[in-house]
Amino acid sequence: MITRTSTVSLTLSGTLLQDCDPASLLFFDIETTGFTADTSSLYLIGAISWQENGWVLTQWLAQSEGEEEAVLEAFLTYASTKKQLLHFNGDRFDLPYLHEKCGQYGLTDTLVSMISRDLYRMIRPLKALLKLPALNQRSLEEYLGIFRRDPYSGGELIQIYHEYEKDQEEGKLQKLLLHNREDLLGMTDLLPLLSYHVIPNGSFQVTDYEIEGDSLILRARLPLFLPQVFSYKNVWFYLTGQQDKLAIQIHGFRGTLKYFFPDYKNYYYLPEEDVAMHKSVAAYVDRDHREPAKAATCYNKKKGFYLPQFEELFSPVFKTDYHEKQRYFACNDRFLQNPDALFCYFCHLLNNL
Repeated sequence: MITRTSTVSLTLSGTLLQDCDPASLLFFDIETTGFTADTSSLYLIGAISWQENGWVLTQWLAQSEGEEEAVLEAFLTYASTKKQLLHFNGDRFDLPYLHEKCGQYGLTDTLVSMISRDLYRMIRPLKALLKLPALNQRSLEEYLGIFRRDPYSGGELIQIYHEYEKDQEEGKLQKLLLHNREDLLGMTDLLPLLSYHVIPNGSFQVTDYEIEGDSLILRARLPLFLPQVFSYKNVWFYLTGQQDKLAIQIHGFRGTLKYFFPDYKNYYYLPEEDVAMHKSVAAYVDRDHREPAKAATCYNKKKGFYLPQFEELFSPVFKTDYHEKQRYFACNDRFLQNPDALFCYFCHLLNNL
């Protein structure tokens, strides 16, 4: 078995892991000759962890399939002092593979007691927000402007490993180690992507607003810096983020909308005025100019500036028509001067990305 170590540069500051104890974390990645543990072998495990005064990258490589157990034991011993496992798609592949290998060799599986943090699963909810073209690790690295020296995929390395078993050629060994090393370093490079989670999580502070034409613009300050400028647009709003700043431009409606009274049986509809009136008042209107209100005609009309809402967050609720699903509320001074209301509305829109 070959063991290689080197120091690496890594900072957790400015990421969602910044408050974690570095000594509790373990980044890891495995290389295998196949997808199932009972028909393939584990030939390389790499890990990055905090050791005394810095981050260290360690790799254990089996020079032959017969050293698989030794590689696994070395990694389990190394990981035994850590509390959190960080990996990319490891919940689906790496960890089940290692669990099964532990069973094959009768080794105590200490990994099951550790907290698992799958970067793939953590980044996946950000796909629509960031318009990510793909979620494989290499594509995510390239989204951040990171490009590898390693040209190989994990599948392509299987043949190289089998050749290395036979000839122990140093060049092949370096290719195997480089791929695993860049997988590990790539994981740490992806940590800034997690900063975008502060947006859907509502971890920001609304700082000011501006009305521009028929739009309301809300601006906010983020607790972390975003690694890349991003924008997101739908029919109702345009969201942008840069560094620690977030802004959303909401397309409002300026004109007349209807408020529908819920108890329509207590109202008359006045066709000539196109409004509903409570029976206690409308009883004095000539019968020829009134009719029992229906749910769709029991409304009052009001002119103003309105903002869209996707559920009844603010009341009263206005609509263009009774059967219209889109709801609105009045963008008035009472709303604009309420910081809690502005923040609540910002979060409401983000929940409907």
